[in-house]
Amino acid sequence: MYFGNFIVSALAFVNKDSTTSSTLTPSSTTSLKSTSTTTNMPPAPNTEPIAAEVDPDIYGKSGDISKHVEGVKAQYDTEEKLAFYAQVMGDGTANIHFGKWDGVNLDEDGAYGKASEQMTDYMFDLAMKLKSSEGKLSYVDLGSGTGAAALRLCQKHSDIDKATCLNLCEHQNAQATKEAATLGLGDRMTVVTGTYENCPFEPNSFDISFSQDAFVHAFSKAKTFQEALRITKPSGVFIFCDLMCGSGEGVSDEELATFANTNMVNDWLSPEENVKACKEAGWEDVTFVDLTSDIRISFQLMLKKVEKIIDSGNPDKIDEKLLTSYKQNLANRIVQVDRGVFKWGVIHAKKPAN
Repeated sequence: MYFGNFIVSALAFVNKDSTTSSTLTPSSTTSLKSTSTTTNMPPAPNTEPIAAEVDPDIYGKSGDISKHVEGVKAQYDTEEKLAFYAQVMGDGTANIHFGKWDGVNLDEDGAYGKASEQMTDYMFDLAMKLKSSEGKLSYVDLGSGTGAAALRLCQKHSDIDKATCLNLCEHQNAQATKEAATLGLGDRMTVVTGTYENCPFEPNSFDISFSQDAFVHAFSKAKTFQEALRITKPSGVFIFCDLMCGSGEGVSDEELATFANTNMVNDWLSPEENVKACKEAGWEDVTFVDLTSDIRISFQLMLKKVEKIIDSGNPDKIDEKLLTSYKQNLANRIVQVDRGVFKWGVIHAKKPAN
């Protein structure tokens, strides 16, 4: 439904006395071991609480699903934002999700794009291990953004008979459709405009329901998980990664609410609450894999890229105000990860056989 990454340009609060560790630590999981390399990067600066400029009439939490949807589209589906994310997260590519950094040299050219693709591969490989059936398969990407994950997976996996991208934003969908045709994947990949909370698909349509960094913007997680269950075949797999609400010591309800209210986050749940909501929707074997340390590295590399753009004189003429805002807010995001404001990781589950 929505763009495959989390906006960092809205309101962010950090404590004046907050500090960060400069060491990047390996990802920890509840079910898989990680071998992420570690390196040192400069800590984020201590900052006073700040607020980037946002329009509350567009981005404010309203409780109105129509307004919420329009706010998400305004936040992501513009040429300026698409170009910005392609430079800062995609290394000039369309794959602009948060990355999985195991074995990635942070100093190599294209490191962020490589980590983004590695996260897509990690999730799909895990889904394939959980899948019961053999042979050709169909899968749906819920909130597919520019379609980069589906494009990559169709190129890598010949057993994907049909990939369906469901996404809210029309500019992104046009880009995905054009790229699929260019790569000769038009007969295997379909792009549909719509919302994952009201999927335009028949029940039991897909072997795998997949989503990468999109459900954070769900108006209702319960409805989203119910819809994913409805369209997934019996014994099929549900897998998604997402930014989730943290529970760090000293993190106030006000801070969490302020963040949600200014980032089109209507239903922000912790990992435990997401797992519970999946079970209540009817999913079985629901498991959370904690990859929070990876999103910290993603924020650090994004900050490094923004600083490089600014220091090089902004050759692509990205809006200066946007760059300045992102530089400050990305530094704050790193602090917030360390303080436990966020969790990030994968949740996977299976649909009952009957």
